[in-house]
Amino acid sequence: MSHLTPLESAVMDALVWQMGDRVPDLAAQVAASSPGLRRNTGAGLYSQMVVDANRPAANPDATGLFGTVHAMVGGLAQPIGFQVELRQGRLIALHGWSYGQDTRAIDFADTAFDEVFIVDDTGRSILYRPARPAPEPVSPRRRAAVPATPAPTAAPKPASKPAPRPAPKPAETPPPVAVRPTPSGADILAGLSDPTASRGGRLALVYLGAYVLAAVAVLLAVAVFRFSWVFALIAAGWMLRSIHGKKGRVQMAALADQLDRQGVFQALKSR
Repeated sequence: MSHLTPLESAVMDALVWQMGDRVPDLAAQVAASSPGLRRNTGAGLYSQMVVDANRPAANPDATGLFGTVHAMVGGLAQPIGFQVELRQGRLIALHGWSYGQDTRAIDFADTAFDEVFIVDDTGRSILYRPARPAPEPVSPRRRAAVPATPAPTAAPKPASKPAPRPAPKPAETPPPVAVRPTPSGADILAGLSDPTASRGGRLALVYLGAYVLAAVAVLLAVAVFRFSWVFALIAAGWMLRSIHGKKGRVQMAALADQLDRQGVFQALKSR
């Protein structure tokens, strides 16, 4: 990983460890990759990694964003979340999300960082510490033979404590999508001006579409189905509350990523 920056190398080490069962050849792909486009998005980073398109993939079904690795970077108050992008099992890029924090003043090539940690499938943060190699076993020395003599009765030795067993590595499960904060008005305006500019802008457009859908549902319920305004507004409020909850934000972020991979936002921009 000599072509990676120190931050990229530390984060990729943790991602390789976390996804060893799901993408077993990820470390080999990183080692064989070439550096591509690197840019500070203003809300994180994007690092392209060029891998031979003819290289066979160990898991060709893996397409999308994977991983739940975070790190404290550049004095930011909150961590940056990192995920790798795979296409049919082949490494495409490393993404970093700052969750709305401004990263324009950070030089990711040599910025200070610490506390690289992993979020498991229960939501716990686990500090990543690479395992140290075990020392090689030493052959015991042979003792010289001595005449057999009756040995005095010795006090029984206390039972030795069993060596502590290493904690088992949790079974690999599909990594959860990082929970993103609700987009602000600035995110919505940024998404309207350029739907492909940032992930926050794309998520804001998805929320804006949900708001419009709720308003249309209220009008149809009152004008067509003759529901009362109170009932229609309560139903709309329940729907909006659900998409702003923790599970709702995860689902909305996943929907925004899916629409982006399908080229919906690019089509909106071209119009």
